[in-house]
Amino acid sequence: MSHLTQLKTFVEVYRCGNITRAAANLQMSQPAVTSHIQTMETVIGKELFIRQARGVEPTSVAHDLALQVSSHIDILEQKVASIRSRAATVFGTLNLAGPAEYLSFVAGPQLANLLQAQKVNLVIHTGNKNNTYSLLENATAELAITASAPDASRYEWQILDRETLLLVMNRVEGRALAGQPLSAELLSQYKVVAYDEQLPLIRHYFHAVFNATCNSQVTAVCPDIRALASIVRSGIGYTVLPDYLCKDAIRAGELIELGEPGPQNNVYLVWKKGALKHPRVAFAKDVIMAFANINYLTGTS
Repeated sequence: MSHLTQLKTFVEVYRCGNITRAAANLQMSQPAVTSHIQTMETVIGKELFIRQARGVEPTSVAHDLALQVSSHIDILEQKVASIRSRAATVFGTLNLAGPAEYLSFVAGPQLANLLQAQKVNLVIHTGNKNNTYSLLENATAELAITASAPDASRYEWQILDRETLLLVMNRVEGRALAGQPLSAELLSQYKVVAYDEQLPLIRHYFHAVFNATCNSQVTAVCPDIRALASIVRSGIGYTVLPDYLCKDAIRAGELIELGEPGPQNNVYLVWKKGALKHPRVAFAKDVIMAFANINYLTGTS
C-alpha cells in the first residue's frame, strides 16, 4: 500500500515542528494532518512525535524516517512541479523567423506537423539573414530557420536541411550556351540578377565552381529569391538559386541549368542560448526537427 501522501505530510510536520503551521503550508486541515501522522505511526509501529504545548518534538524514529525519505519526497515534488509547468506553458504562440523562399517551398510539412499537435499557434516572420538574426536577438522570434551559419557564442542550432546551389539562365540564352564549357569569363558577357549588391549566392557559387569572381553586369537586385527566379524565367540573364526553388522550372524547360552543381549549404534551425528552457520552444524545436532534411532526402539536392 502506498503512503506517499502521509509521508509528505510527515516530512512537512517534521520540518515545521508544528502541526498548525504544516497544515497551512499543505493547505490541509489540522485534523487531516493529525490523521496522516497517526496513520504513519500505525504503519511504523512507533511514535513519531511527542506533543508539546507549542508544537511537536520528533522522536528518534522520526529523525531516522525523515533522513530516509525527505530527499525522495523533495525529488518527487520537483518532478511533479516540472510536469505541471510544462503542461501549463507548452500551449501558446511561437514566433518563427526565416527566409520566405524556404518557408514557402519546403517547410510546409515541418510547420504543419507543429500545428497538427494543436498546442502551438504560429506567427511567421520572413526576411533576410540580418533581419532573421535581429528578430532572434531582440526576442521577437524564439526560433529561426536560416542558411547562414550561426554565431556559436550566442546561439545554439541543429542542421534542419541542406540545399544545393544551381546556376540557371533564361531559356533563350541558356539553350545557346548549353553544351559549351562554362567559365566565369564567358558568363561575364551576360547580365545577372542578384539577391543584393554583395551577390551572396552567386559569389559563393563562382568561388566554389570557377575559383573566380563574378564580373557580370548586375541588371536587377531583389531581396526575395523567388522574384529572382521569376525575372530570369521571364527572359533576363542568369542567377544562382537553391535547388528547391528552380528544379521544377528546369524540368519544365522554363530555366536552363548550366555548369556543374554548386556547393551544398546547411539550413539551420537556430535559437538563442537558454531558449530551450521554455517548454514551448523545446517542444516546437523537437517537432520541427522530426521533419528534418525534407529537401535533402526527397532527391531535390
